[in-house]
Amino acid sequence: MSLRPTYRAIGIDLGTSTIKLSCADHLKKIPSIVGTPLEGWKGFSGDSSLEMNLVINDGNRTLYVGELARLQSEIKREIASEGKVKSIEDAVLAIKASLALISDKDYDQIVMATGVPVASSKKEMVKLAKGLKGNMEINVENEATGEKINRKLTIKHCIVMPEPFGTYYYTLKTEGESRAVDAIVIDVGHGSTDILTLYEGRLMRQASGSLEEATDTLTRRIAQELQNQTGKILRPFDLMTSLSQGKDVLTIGGERWDILGMKEYHIENIADVILDEVNRLIGTLPPDAIIEKVILCGGGIHLFGDRLRQGFEYAGLSEHPEMLIMPENPVMSNAMGFELFARKFITDLGDNGQNEF
Repeated sequence: MSLRPTYRAIGIDLGTSTIKLSCADHLKKIPSIVGTPLEGWKGFSGDSSLEMNLVINDGNRTLYVGELARLQSEIKREIASEGKVKSIEDAVLAIKASLALISDKDYDQIVMATGVPVASSKKEMVKLAKGLKGNMEINVENEATGEKINRKLTIKHCIVMPEPFGTYYYTLKTEGESRAVDAIVIDVGHGSTDILTLYEGRLMRQASGSLEEATDTLTRRIAQELQNQTGKILRPFDLMTSLSQGKDVLTIGGERWDILGMKEYHIENIADVILDEVNRLIGTLPPDAIIEKVILCGGGIHLFGDRLRQGFEYAGLSEHPEMLIMPENPVMSNAMGFELFARKFITDLGDNGQNEF
């Protein structure tokens, strides 16, 4: 009697700002950026972890990945922007590199479910799945320590879907829901807002879409307004940490500036654009569709969540408070849901495999 193979279930959310991974006890998040190395230059990092100093070599080229690319590369490329994957080749390399963060042995057999921005075409999704499936050798290096890591993995199955589906699946599973329900998922990210509508458990492409209005829109508008008032050049990205920490007073050029008023003003305007688009999209649904859940997720929900809740209640899209749902971890819920989906896929393999976890 032969032993059945043991599979690892991995969920990945390939977002416009970050790549998130979920696998058992591992929850990882790295910037969704790759960049060219600085030739002849070695940095000195206070954090020498692989996650902060990730370099990948595929035999043809070497790239910085994630935080290292964001901080050190002069030439850098976003893997996803404007609601879709920009380069399948870069996406494949970045995902391979990120797998080294959660894999500590060779010859893992993996079932992977991956989410991509809603505006990504079916052709791009198929191409990404093909690029990730099969036997792969991963060669990464820790730029800070010089340690080289080689992994040989087998991706037995790679399922690629719109990223908000991960949160939809996670919500149903954690609530013990045994049936598919009509729902809207609003995923407010850094560079885009994805809106995914599900009818009888099916993804409705004509009732789904992506907007450029998101967290980055807020930081750009505040940075421009502060620049006009202070005469100091501010980078939108530099405001992200302060906004995520809920700070309403900033020090600019030695002076303290209260940004609460302008922050609330721009949040309301951006949220209204998102709400208008949701109304337009659900207008394309069949007349028998009954939205039972409105699910809010993404890294921008801590900023826009309250205003979106008010908007849905005012528009009558959430007749009962329990219809509006926000996962406990809205940043990682897509990846966590895709891991659950991959686990279910493994279970469905029956005698062909068993779940490691």
